[in-house]
Amino acid sequence: SFISLLVQKVAVDIKPFTSTLLKILFPVVKEEKSSLSKRAFANACAIVLKYAATSQSQTLIEDTTALHVGDRNAQISCAILMKSYSSVASDILTGYHAIIVPVIFISRFEDDKNVSILFEELWEESMSSERISLQLYMGEIVSLICEGIMSSSWASKKKSALAISKLSEVLGEALSPYHDALLKSLMKELPGRLWEGKDALLYALAAVCTSCHKAISTIDPAMPHAILNLIASACTKKVKKYREAAFCCLEQVIKAFNITGFFSIIFPLLFEICNSSTLIKFGQVQQGSDAVKTEAGEEEHNSVPFAKVVDCITSCISSGDVRDILEQQKNLVNVILILLSPGFLWTVKMSVFLLIKQLCTRLHNIANDSQQSSLHAGVNLFVHELFHSVSPKVVECIYAIKIAQVHIGASECLLAMTELYRALPQVHSTKIGFKDELLQQYKAEKNEQAKSFLKKSIDIIGSLEQQNSQTS
Repeated sequence: SFISLLVQKVAVDIKPFTSTLLKILFPVVKEEKSSLSKRAFANACAIVLKYAATSQSQTLIEDTTALHVGDRNAQISCAILMKSYSSVASDILTGYHAIIVPVIFISRFEDDKNVSILFEELWEESMSSERISLQLYMGEIVSLICEGIMSSSWASKKKSALAISKLSEVLGEALSPYHDALLKSLMKELPGRLWEGKDALLYALAAVCTSCHKAISTIDPAMPHAILNLIASACTKKVKKYREAAFCCLEQVIKAFNITGFFSIIFPLLFEICNSSTLIKFGQVQQGSDAVKTEAGEEEHNSVPFAKVVDCITSCISSGDVRDILEQQKNLVNVILILLSPGFLWTVKMSVFLLIKQLCTRLHNIANDSQQSSLHAGVNLFVHELFHSVSPKVVECIYAIKIAQVHIGASECLLAMTELYRALPQVHSTKIGFKDELLQQYKAEKNEQAKSFLKKSIDIIGSLEQQNSQTS
């Protein structure tokens, strides 16, 4: 307080002594443990900074920003000092935004909430527009991020990865000029041993792909496949949290690049995961009610996030070549039947219903495309197998799981299969064996939306049976 009052009193006359004062004050701020005292010394430091020579100002600001890679106390000191500079000597700070902005931005993602909150407050106070600030200093921010990714500190790697995800979210395609540097840093770090927080690298890679997919594909057409293979490898890891992140990011990457060839690469891997002997056993042995199963019970048996695996299959189907899809029709039906069995959570089944709907959409489009007539016979066989094998399982889910959300999803899924089945007259000759169960479920259904979907399916099946009886 004395130094602050002294400088305010003598003003410019303090200039000959600024170097000495800063050499005293800066170390005290770093070493002081009391938050109140630390802020007081930081404020005095900022007041002296107003009258310091340019070289002294630059040295002080560089020393201050360097604290962000230190321990918790150093990081807190960094935030408090910069906040004081911003409040007291903002005119001086303006010339050093290229140094300061990247540090503040990246430090918002520190694991320690006490540290990240300080930098978050500083960011909000200092930056009038997040997008504009990031665009102005994108080069400096990316450079600091890459340093963090390549550092030996896991905390720095994680913090930098989270910063990449935020950059991608805010800037979108505008991040494209720097995608190469970011991809190289991330892809170099992903292989190798796992460490706490490494999943942030996966999310960062997926975020860059989502924002910059056009630039990535244009500049290096082989890069999407390299990224896909890298994430697919991560999907085989046994650590639950990391594996979940890998499948989540795999889905994002498949959607981002929308490459037809991805289906033939990824679906065999996903099929093997779902169809392994352990998972089949898990699906058959567990006989409890789906409605009361918990995530803890599933974790106990396996680290595979089944719902995310299904979402990846759905994304593959959306972009895949229909020839590849038809080639895998037997395996697709098997996967669907396995995951609709009683051993899996109702949330997994909800994802399977969405998969079936997407599959029906793709098959319906091909069936209606006269230019794809060579595929129609294969589509007919697939639809026949899908309807007669999967529909009874969907009806069983409605009966077994007493959750309205499941009833709605399953009924809508059943309607999609039934409408597709009706659209292909060549497949109607087989008797529909689950009609009685469907009628029984319709009578017992209490959810009006689900009941409406079931009624539409029943009406279609009834009209098909009538047509068959008239032609026979």
